[in-house]
Amino acid sequence: MKKSLWVTFALLVLGMATEASAANVWSDCVPTRVATFSNHVHVRCAASVSGGIFFFAVATTDSAFAARFVSVASSAMIAGRPLQVWYDPADLSGANFGCQTNDCRRAQALELR
Repeated sequence: MKKSLWVTFALLVLGMATEASAANVWSDCVPTRVATFSNHVHVRCAASVSGGIFFFAVATTDSAFAARFVSVASSAMIAGRPLQVWYDPADLSGANFGCQTNDCRRAQALELR
């Protein structure tokens, strides 16, 4: 499937088919941990992206989205497959739900590769 079709699929599957910022990027992530907390869920990547970002997280306020995020991230980790994460490197809004601004960003979509 072409990359543009995967992008569309990933955005629709994760419920994020909204207008995206021009600053959004895809980054590779080899997941090493997936964790759930009362206010967020996150995945930790083996290597940092964008100068020190190891974690990608989503808020649990949208429980269906959070569940899909955990499912995709856990599947990748168990299968030993990489993820691609769609996010805005400048978006620090994750701090509102426990994503530390020094090493974490809010994920908008995940793609299992």
